[in-house]
Amino acid sequence: AGRRTSYLGAVSLAAALGASFGLVIGLGQIAERATGGWGMNMAYFRVPYLLSGSWYESWLTATVTFVLLFVYGTWYGLVYQRGGMTGTVIFGAAQVAVLTLAAVLTTWAHDWAGLGRFFTAITAAGLTAILAAGAVLLLTGGLATIRRLTV
Repeated sequence: AGRRTSYLGAVSLAAALGASFGLVIGLGQIAERATGGWGMNMAYFRVPYLLSGSWYESWLTATVTFVLLFVYGTWYGLVYQRGGMTGTVIFGAAQVAVLTLAAVLTTWAHDWAGLGRFFTAITAAGLTAILAAGAVLLLTGGLATIRRLTV
C-alpha cells in the first residue's frame, strides 16, 4: 500500500473510533437522562453547551472532535517524520504566529467584543460544523505532507 492509502486508512480508523466514542457519549447521555443524572443531578456525559443537545447531536460533536484531534496529531507526526525536530518546531511556531497575527488583527480592529458575541451566539451544531471544516483542512494538510515524505 502507498503512503496516501496508509494515511487514509489511519484516518478511516480514526473515524470509526470517533464514531464509537461518540456512541458511548450518546448512550451515556441516554442513561444519564433516564436516571436523573445518576440520581444526583450529575452531568458527566452532558457537557454544558457542547454536549447538551440530543444524543445524536452529541454523538456528531464527539465524533468530529475525536477525528479533528486525531488528524491534528497525525499531521504533527508526519511533519516530524519529514522535518525532524527542527521542522516540528517551525511547524508549531508557524501556528503560534498565525494565532498571534489573528489576535493582533482583532485588537487592531477593536473587535474582541464581536469575537465574543460570535462564540456566545454560535450553536453547538455550528461549532461542530466549524470543527468539521478544521478537520478537513488538517486532513488536506496531512495528505500534502505525506506526498513529499520519504520512507
